Amino acid sequence: MVRILVIALFLTLSVACASKGEPSLPEGLQYFSVTFAPGTDLGAPGAPLAEAAEYRFSVAIEARGAWGERVTDYAGEVEVSLQGAELRSYKRLKLENGIIGPVEVSFANGFRVERIAVEEIAPDKTVVGAREVRLKTGPVGISAPIYLSYPRISSVQGMVSGDAGDGMPSRLNERNLTLRGAWDAAAGGHRDMVVVAIIEGGFYLTETDCDDYCAVYLYTYSTPYVDDGDYSGVLEPGTLIEEVNGSVFEFFGFTELSFPTFTVRRDAEGRIVKDIGALPSPRDITACLDGGDDDCLESAESSLVTVAGATVDDFDEAEDSWIEYSQFPLTTDGGGIIMAQTVYTAPAFHPEAMKGRRLATLTGILKQHTSSRPSTWILIPRDGADIVMEER
Repeated sequence: MVRILVIALFLTLSVACASKGEPSLPEGLQYFSVTFAPGTDLGAPGAPLAEAAEYRFSVAIEARGAWGERVTDYAGEVEVSLQGAELRSYKRLKLENGIIGPVEVSFANGFRVERIAVEEIAPDKTVVGAREVRLKTGPVGISAPIYLSYPRISSVQGMVSGDAGDGMPSRLNERNLTLRGAWDAAAGGHRDMVVVAIIEGGFYLTETDCDDYCAVYLYTYSTPYVDDGDYSGVLEPGTLIEEVNGSVFEFFGFTELSFPTFTVRRDAEGRIVKDIGALPSPRDITACLDGGDDDCLESAESSLVTVAGATVDDFDEAEDSWIEYSQFPLTTDGGGIIMAQTVYTAPAFHPEAMKGRRLATLTGILKQHTSSRPSTWILIPRDGADIVMEER
């Protein structure tokens, strides 16, 4: 009798549940999977992939249902995107039978952690404002992370676009980046960068193992200070820097990092580490000026450079470049021209009284300003010792 009652109760509950309806999962496409070819090296947090001008990966993209199954009757189009890198391969891909691949996805200017993402787009165009666009419909897919090196100063300065007339701006213009030195696989860490000069409400920073496009200006909007307990004061040349963060900005052709923050190297006791021996030797740009070689000069922007055998030209003291900026022209023995500015860093030097005088060498930081005339290049000595007059 008890068994009959239990069976009756079970049947009653079953009918009641069926009448209310079981919750059902959505059918058809829910998301995409983005998978790499077996054995693909994606790097690791402590072992990023080697730096490359372009990265290429073979991937498969599959339409997936609610249980992760492939939706074999799906045919549609997806748009490929990346977190910050520049896509070099096809932007749109079409899936047939719920899959496409293997297909190559390539990109440049990728740093730290990148992921390949896809999102379904509508088959027909929609008018938005004055444009016809393919709207994204919702389903997405994201790959596993790809671990890449941090960007370097040479990444920012060396990836140029445009021509000399517009200052060869960085391809990373307007991107916010955290920069470190080159990855040292043997040491398992990044090399330090070093402060070269502190002038003009900011400081100049360079890599320590670099030949071209090695330096950049960090515009701090005021004199940069540091505090390590034992010392509190102006950031000094030779200070080692672990990393900097800032937004790349082109100021009339001169590449800067604006609103920067920086982390100094500290020893085991927490004291700031300075190494004057890490400062680079000045790069001689006399031949670059003589040949009018803007590519050569661009590669030395913000670097410590020197010019040999230059004469202070005659200049009109009523010109705006002198009145507003205290800039004056120098001409090399080979006919090269460069502007100089000494008023802030070497105020004891009076170029208006030095017209026609020849300098044995002038050393300093190379800056660019595309509105300057007759040259876009300006040399700023660090102090009076950077100006060596020729003996008469």
